[in-house]
Amino acid sequence: MAKSFAIATFNTLNLLHPGVFFAGRPNDKPYSTEVYDDKVEWIARVLKEGNVSLAGLQELFSATALNKVTTLAGFDHAYAPDIKDGKNITSDANDRKEAAGPFVGLISKYPIIAARTVVEFPDEVKGIEIQGGEAATDLKRLPVTRFQRPVIQADVQLRDDVTATVFVAHLKSKRPLLLEREIADEKNPIVTAAGSARSLIVRAAESIALRKLIVDATQNNQKPVILFGDLNDDLSAVTTQIIAGEEPFRFARLEEKKVEWDRLLYSVHDLEEQESYRDVSYTHIFNGRYELLDHIFVSQEFFHRNPDRIATVRNTRIFNDHLQDERRAVNPGRGPSRRSDHGIPVTEIEWQR
Repeated sequence: MAKSFAIATFNTLNLLHPGVFFAGRPNDKPYSTEVYDDKVEWIARVLKEGNVSLAGLQELFSATALNKVTTLAGFDHAYAPDIKDGKNITSDANDRKEAAGPFVGLISKYPIIAARTVVEFPDEVKGIEIQGGEAATDLKRLPVTRFQRPVIQADVQLRDDVTATVFVAHLKSKRPLLLEREIADEKNPIVTAAGSARSLIVRAAESIALRKLIVDATQNNQKPVILFGDLNDDLSAVTTQIIAGEEPFRFARLEEKKVEWDRLLYSVHDLEEQESYRDVSYTHIFNGRYELLDHIFVSQEFFHRNPDRIATVRNTRIFNDHLQDERRAVNPGRGPSRRSDHGIPVTEIEWQR
């Protein structure tokens, strides 16, 4: 039995095979065969170099492209129901093929023994209420009740005696969410600010719903939980911390702490920094801002301070050499990589026994 295994989260940047347009993107052309081959071969190469056995993928548009990646990288199992058999690809009035998306997927060298996609928020967190006026009874319900991109929840057999619950998520981006009447005035700074606020509200609602799914999966059992996500916010952001949960109050009774610990997730980036005393984590560059948007979280079963852990996060590396800060680029005209505009975190987890 292997002493360790590696996991990864991977935003593939519009993974689609040649000859197909992106639905709703009239300015985006289909990939050439050359660009496509380079892209899928590079994705497979990163997965192989990282010795990855389990990965959550974002921005999938094509089952054909995903199948090529899994074949090249040596993965036996894949779950991406929203693109299965090309069902997201349709033809328009001019017989032009278009792919809806993006969607998420899970690839694994271990058996995926159960899986589902989650679109609707759990009932308990559907339509969060806020106070809409001066009176405490004047409540308004937010009309955000579903994930914009379906979340995957799967049970993966990591070992004969260990089944992990795995989530793959891609939350709402920071791109301003504009109303139809605002599109013509999109350069207006107040319009942009309002659009960014709407995106944040959607992402916050999705974070609460994802937190509910995680709490249900983590508490009152010994099954480890792994979250792969392009969460579109940095580690310290409120939305990301909502998903992970809050550490218990340091002076709380031990039994109370145990209840909270059972529902927490731990960032592998935090665990790496605790062990190495360094912070070199970024997976995205935009306007010169280096951000950590792509996250791997694990439950206490993989936390090195838990005496009852079954495995330990040993190290995390981020494949980000392909990212370019255009403000400092040697060749500014090259533009962002067509391979991916995100770095790829890869984490090694070592079994305790």
